[in-house]
Amino acid sequence: MLSIDNGRRRLGTITVAVCLVAGLGACTGGTTDATGGAGGKGAESLTMTAGAVTTWARNFNIYSPASDKSPALRLLFEPLVRVNYTRGAKVDPWLAKSFDWNSEGTELTFHLRTDVAWSDGKKLTADDVVYTLRLMLERPELNRAGVTYKNVTKVDGATVKVTWDHAAYTELSGFGTGNLDIVPRHQWAGKDLKTWTNNHPVGTGPYALGGFSSQQVTYKARKDYWGARVAVPTIKIPALLGDATKPKMLNGELDLATSAWADADKDFVAKNPKTNVYAVYATGGSTALYFNNAVAPYDDVHVRRALSAAVDAQKMLALNNTGQAPANITGLDEQAYGDVIADEYRGKTNEQDIALARRELKAGGYTVKGGKLVKGGKSYPLELKIVQEYANWQAYARGFADQAKNALGLNVKVSPVQSSSFDPEVNEGDYGMAFNYAGSGTGVYNSYSGMLDSSYAKPVGKNSNFNNTERWKDPQTDRLLDQLHATDDPARIKEISAKLEKIVAEQVPLRPLFQSVWFIDINTSRWKGWPKPGTGGYIPHFMNGPDFTLTLQHLKPAA
Repeated sequence: MLSIDNGRRRLGTITVAVCLVAGLGACTGGTTDATGGAGGKGAESLTMTAGAVTTWARNFNIYSPASDKSPALRLLFEPLVRVNYTRGAKVDPWLAKSFDWNSEGTELTFHLRTDVAWSDGKKLTADDVVYTLRLMLERPELNRAGVTYKNVTKVDGATVKVTWDHAAYTELSGFGTGNLDIVPRHQWAGKDLKTWTNNHPVGTGPYALGGFSSQQVTYKARKDYWGARVAVPTIKIPALLGDATKPKMLNGELDLATSAWADADKDFVAKNPKTNVYAVYATGGSTALYFNNAVAPYDDVHVRRALSAAVDAQKMLALNNTGQAPANITGLDEQAYGDVIADEYRGKTNEQDIALARRELKAGGYTVKGGKLVKGGKSYPLELKIVQEYANWQAYARGFADQAKNALGLNVKVSPVQSSSFDPEVNEGDYGMAFNYAGSGTGVYNSYSGMLDSSYAKPVGKNSNFNNTERWKDPQTDRLLDQLHATDDPARIKEISAKLEKIVAEQVPLRPLFQSVWFIDINTSRWKGWPKPGTGGYIPHFMNGPDFTLTLQHLKPAA
């Protein structure tokens, strides 16, 4: 299972596991400035998962187009800012000690910390930041973050200015993602970033490469890290396939994993309540029922409303209980956006309403014959595509089909698709309905733009590159998105968001069903002090670099 709601392949989302490896390669990366640190007996290291693999590739080039990379690279590389997913995507300083906008929102100035050193001892400077951010302009193929800024300039040794040709307040959170982590110019300049694997990485993060083999990667805590000292001296990440994670969590070989676990309370926590913890942390997005608005009958709002009203999200979740909750029907997660969601939609999830479903089909002129929708003498078979490898999606899809059958007499064909083929098919519009991910914790605009911006809507057969794969086109939606993009005023954001929420809830271009979460499995027998969902202020997941650093700074040996 993958880490973000069973995993999203975009942006390098991965699951991980751990493995017992006796002999590690002694290759040392970039620096020897690492330490074993303090810790009680049995607390000298933390063993964790970070991707379901049989072997690790030695590739520490975070901007490499290769899909195979070394694990947990955000232990080495850091962003300018931190996106706080526990506070509605609030952006806090990180490598930048502060930042400010001009009055038009077209210039963003970063003021860098002056106490940051690379792991080879050299100082972080504006030159490193300018080099990194200009990569996206000079090498568009590396622009996975989708940046739209036009220029990056050095103001002085600790100040960098980023310039747009439009108001860009909503793009600030992008500087907190792994797609814009800062790299050292003195090591990277002149390299062919398509092929270079950065075997000896140099970073600003709290760890340095301590050892590498194809079966395990080891990171050592740095003595000279600019932030608070991390409590964990050594992190070990063995190569392990996902199905080996659960038994190793149960027998205590793993301290941390990121796997969805059905009935975890019974099958994991109850096995040893003193040490075993299973938690889910909201990502700010959802798993949604996607409708292909470019093909019939899903281009009809009455069909979309009817199919949504025919099913109950909570009943589907009960078929594979991984700890998720039903999603808010607006697509905005209530934990992340509770202060934004309009009152009329607070607490509103997708509940079954068979009478409404029947009324909507009648209003659209549809009948049901032989399990198919029929209108004007034409019949429409229904199909729902899901990722084959996701056990929970398979259970939810069967529940969806059963409920649609019982409520409306419809036959829904569930079509599991291998993960390697699922994204290309959905991106190119080769589907009628599909379970897919929607929204994010990086702000209201970013959530709705990815779902609804018609500029991303491609004709069927063309790649939409993960954005607006339901192919929604609506001038009112676009006008609202433009207004949202141009403001950083909280009251104005809430006002515009309410109108977009209404479109998602009532026009149903897609229907958010399940809360999207990070799954976290913890064995606390060696380390204590893990944050609790809703109270910790940070999320203990390696993909959230600054949050994982904060986690490691607050851990303590359990004995």
